[in-house]
Amino acid sequence: MIFIFGANDKVIEQRQSYQQEHCYNCNNTTHWTLEKNATYASLFFISVFPIKTRYIYYCPICRNGRQMEKEEYERMR
Repeated sequence: MIFIFGANDKVIEQRQSYQQEHCYNCNNTTHWTLEKNATYASLFFISVFPIKTRYIYYCPICRNGRQMEKEEYERMR
């Protein structure tokens, strides 16, 4: 019997922040994006359960940003 295991990333939640930030990479000032990503274990290309969750805050123009903690993400929502 053959089993196909893997992992895939999914965007769980994505929204713009209320405050404007200046990006030093692309030199633009805009509302940055808050994003919650999860890596899921998959079986036969079907997502089964989450392995890891990441919270990211980034510039929507150049996608330069940083990871953040869950508490900081919840505070900025």
